[in-house]
Amino acid sequence: MKKQKGKFLLFVFSLCPGAGHMYMGLMKMGVSVMLGFMLGVFAVSITGISALAVLPITLYIYSFFHANNIGGMEAEQFAALEDEYLFGFGDWDMSRFKLDKKNRNIAAIVCILIGVSMLWNVGFGMLRDYVGWDNPFIKAVYYTMRDEVPRVIIAIAIIWFGVSLMRGKKLDSVENDRHVEADSAKKPVILLQSTKEPETDEQKVEEPDLDMQSAEDCETQENEQAGGA
Repeated sequence: MKKQKGKFLLFVFSLCPGAGHMYMGLMKMGVSVMLGFMLGVFAVSITGISALAVLPITLYIYSFFHANNIGGMEAEQFAALEDEYLFGFGDWDMSRFKLDKKNRNIAAIVCILIGVSMLWNVGFGMLRDYVGWDNPFIKAVYYTMRDEVPRVIIAIAIIWFGVSLMRGKKLDSVENDRHVEADSAKKPVILLQSTKEPETDEQKVEEPDLDMQSAEDCETQENEQAGGA
């Protein structure tokens, strides 16, 4: 059961990621934060890539302020707060991990870079232990791989990302033009309707009567001409 606690103890428990949330009874939030922090630390330790340390450090700071901000809520706001898993831990779905061709290639490149970095750390560590750290060649290679190579990789990634944005913009423009042309081709052709009204059944019936009347008039005129003669 969640309940607001004393500010001092909350501050102490919030120093451990997720513990402050658990102290207030927000077990799902606490488990999410603690699990995410431990996964970040595990990723840094297993890969040996110090740059990944930004993930657990950021999560640690987030956990500290998030727990204290929740503890500082008013009673009504705290009562309305729902305990739910963070970072998508509560609604894992394998369909969410399906990647299209483009994202799959990006994920493959990231995995390859991480694997190469891990092998480099292991191999260079063994070489350094065998040759010794006092060797100037070993120092030059170490600092080059630590400082210069990551900068080159990041620069290439930024350039690739910019080129992808430009290509995506051009493709979107071409796609929009195609949609406009398709829409214009699908517009209905307005046919001019004749102003002549369709004949009704009564008009169709009256037409034979008019023909008979004209025939009778002609016959009457002929009889008058014959009588006059």
